[in-house]
Amino acid sequence: MKVTYIGHSGFMLEWEDCYWLFDYYEGDIPTPSTPKPLYVFSSHSHSDHFNPAIFSIAGFSKICYILSHDIMGKAKKYKTPANTGSIHFMKAREQLILSVEGTNKELNIQTLPSTDCGVAFLLHYEEKWIYHAGDLNWWVWPGESKQYNNNMTANFKKYTAPLKGLDIFAAFLPLDPRQEDWYSKGLLYILEQTNNIKYVFPMHFWKDYSVIQKFINSQEGHPYQKQIQPVAKEGQTFLCTE
Repeated sequence: MKVTYIGHSGFMLEWEDCYWLFDYYEGDIPTPSTPKPLYVFSSHSHSDHFNPAIFSIAGFSKICYILSHDIMGKAKKYKTPANTGSIHFMKAREQLILSVEGTNKELNIQTLPSTDCGVAFLLHYEEKWIYHAGDLNWWVWPGESKQYNNNMTANFKKYTAPLKGLDIFAAFLPLDPRQEDWYSKGLLYILEQTNNIKYVFPMHFWKDYSVIQKFINSQEGHPYQKQIQPVAKEGQTFLCTE
């Protein structure tokens, strides 16, 4: 599997038989090397996770959209007779199984609730688990009330419970410097609760790439330095092997 970092929380994954695009909002979408089908995921309607430009993508044999239910209003005007059957809206705690065009493979999509807006995506494909958090994160803030942060903590732990004990091949997790000393709480919790994550891609760091190395060099992040992918620029690619 080849992973291309597009920007913010946006990534393109290339498999043998298809492409996946997550939370595109800006940057260059890679030109497909072969015209395989594309599955476009948008976790919620915030402008840094959803861009209507996804409905103008070309160069793929087929495009299928898996969008959070809160995007429905914004997406309505982009529905056409040609794409209506290829647009799926999902609420939290739902499951969708899609047949991958040209293969006998199935793409199993599950959604988790978000602590902000929309959903997170947990996918099973080619016997591998892939997780894209969207804005499901431990959003505690130094300036917020104790009650707010306690509620956030309880919800985050409840919503991410399906990840406990999983062997995840690749996970895309927020590492947001705006949270100051608590910037890594959510990512670290997921690392501790899962059985193993082979490839961890930090995201949602607002172009502050230094926060990734900060975590890798920290005492709590050091044990995971081989798993954390050193995202350093838009367009950077990573080859994820067995």
